[in-house]
Amino acid sequence: MKTKYIGIAAAISLTAITVCGCGEKEKDYDVYFFNGKSEIAESLETVADEYEAETGKKVKVFTVGTSESSETLRSEIKSKAYPTVFASNAIGIEEWKSAGFAMDASKIHNPQLKALYESVPDSMKLEFEGEGNYGIPYNIEGYGLIANKKMLTEILQIDDINQFKQDYKEASYTEFQDMIKSLDSYIKNNSGEDFTLNGQIYHIRNGKTSYTESLTGVLSIAGAEKWTYGNHYGNFPISAVYNTVYDVRESEPEKAERLKEPIIKSLKELEFATNYAAGANGPIERGSQFINSTATGYDQAIQMLAEKKAIFMKNGNWIYSNVQKISEETAENLIMLPVKVSFDENDITADGMTLEKMNRSIPEFVSQYYVINAKATEEEQRDAEDFVYWLNTSEKGLDFIVNDFAFVPFNADENTQLDNPLSNDLIEYKLADDLLANPFDAAPASWGLESYGKYVMEELFVQKENWPDAQLTKIADKCIKDWKSGMEEW
Repeated sequence: MKTKYIGIAAAISLTAITVCGCGEKEKDYDVYFFNGKSEIAESLETVADEYEAETGKKVKVFTVGTSESSETLRSEIKSKAYPTVFASNAIGIEEWKSAGFAMDASKIHNPQLKALYESVPDSMKLEFEGEGNYGIPYNIEGYGLIANKKMLTEILQIDDINQFKQDYKEASYTEFQDMIKSLDSYIKNNSGEDFTLNGQIYHIRNGKTSYTESLTGVLSIAGAEKWTYGNHYGNFPISAVYNTVYDVRESEPEKAERLKEPIIKSLKELEFATNYAAGANGPIERGSQFINSTATGYDQAIQMLAEKKAIFMKNGNWIYSNVQKISEETAENLIMLPVKVSFDENDITADGMTLEKMNRSIPEFVSQYYVINAKATEEEQRDAEDFVYWLNTSEKGLDFIVNDFAFVPFNADENTQLDNPLSNDLIEYKLADDLLANPFDAAPASWGLESYGKYVMEELFVQKENWPDAQLTKIADKCIKDWKSGMEEW
């Protein structure tokens, strides 16, 4: 499937879209879809028209913004005119399954849709208490260390970026550090030491080129945006202990003690990375300016990557359109690499997880799922199932998902080509099963922003000197205490 990515404007946060004829007053539709993503509301109107034209089945679509979704769905699902298919996230399914509204894959009537449920990767399955399979993903998102591949091929004087990507995936954290130091030397001194990745030697060129002359640092870091490290970077120590969001929710508080060493090492990784940060006019050092939104805000960090002032940036596939607005050429050259971690095997206690797996994989996650209403009539369920299957497998349905919704289909294969190269990389990692889950999504409320992220911003990023081990241990202890106390709110 050769497709193109076309961005669409966000829709209004609360929109009701009804596509139906003039049938009976009680029910003039065959499928009622309660949608939880406002940005695709307008496109869903066209989806409903196309589906009716092709199948004769009428679809009613009701859309709410994510922030209002749960409260509105509680009201709608208990009404006489209930949705027959609705949106849920991984945490929300606890409520809908407990109340008997979420249908498991084993109960699906359509055998083709049942097979689609079973094809969802284990790390992305919508489960309840670690069991079952209750939804089809809307799309997949993911994050890692984003790089400008043309910058790398220029500096390293290589032709095959794919070989570099493979060597990087297999490389150790120490090899990663040596690479960053060599690239930093190139930026500051026009030359750098050779380094190895996966045992393969890479050479740094002598002298800048017209493409590399704007570099001010190795990494673009949004120091003023707690979520970029509090949420996403915090997921790596969490993934060392917990497999999935369900593992987080079902574990005893004592299990959080295992987070201590992974948190300490993740903080040391941040200390290392912030020594090589790019600024607007030169390197930017830790201190008050490092958390100043006018210098290291999200937009500024994106701009530094787009304007070739940095080689790398930790972020997700969603930044493509932001980079493209500044530099189409940079956007076309983006690739996604795994974030390297400095853990030991003893630090990783999550079942089935290994250091090798963590260092070659990226977190991919699902924000919303299509869920069939288990309390609908069998006829309503069958109609809803047919709609969900059509949307996620037919040529027209997938065209809507990729081009109009600008989503990455969870069932994309090697023939799927998107305009966003970062999304293509997500597909590549998924097909290779080089995936981490996103257990951070189940962390206690505000833990990423008001615990891990807050301590990093307010105590560490403002500190120019090296970070003492005792301070990092104290922060890890506070993070674990906050985690445990937050569990009491579940």
